[in-house]
Amino acid sequence: MRSVLKVIDSINDFLGQKLQYVVLFLILVVVAEVVMRYVLNRPTIQLPVIQTWTGTTLYVLAFGYVLLHKGHVRVDVLYARFSERLKGIVDSVLFFVFFLPSVGVLIYTGINWVEYAIRIGERSSITFWYPPTAPIRIIVVVGLVLFFVQGLATLYRDLYQAIRGKAYD
Repeated sequence: MRSVLKVIDSINDFLGQKLQYVVLFLILVVVAEVVMRYVLNRPTIQLPVIQTWTGTTLYVLAFGYVLLHKGHVRVDVLYARFSERLKGIVDSVLFFVFFLPSVGVLIYTGINWVEYAIRIGERSSITFWYPPTAPIRIIVVVGLVLFFVQGLATLYRDLYQAIRGKAYD
């Protein structure tokens, strides 16, 4: 099981570290749009969409990385005082109550959106550029699936902690 967890962790960690280049690209796109719009008085129709989709890519592909490194929001006022076993129990229960249903619905809906976008050749009507929406929808689903798989790895560790009373790693 350690090798499976290591593969999942490695994928999300590698992707999360490489997203720093997406941040740099996003900054360059925003600066280019500001210069084009306010300095040269020549706004573009492409750059706002590229900004939005780059930001979407950044956020959704970082979900698994954030979960891996425990960067998500947690109410530490109570949680920090829990025993290791109770932390594992609480995290395991909350996985089934919140994480599994919400991420499951998002993945299901996302797959339907991808299928629909591909089937009808959907294009974004945000600008007169009309870019196809399927690529960004696919990226969202991939990010959600990576997030879900990282959630399963985290659940395994939490169950281990709940049963054994100590951290898996």
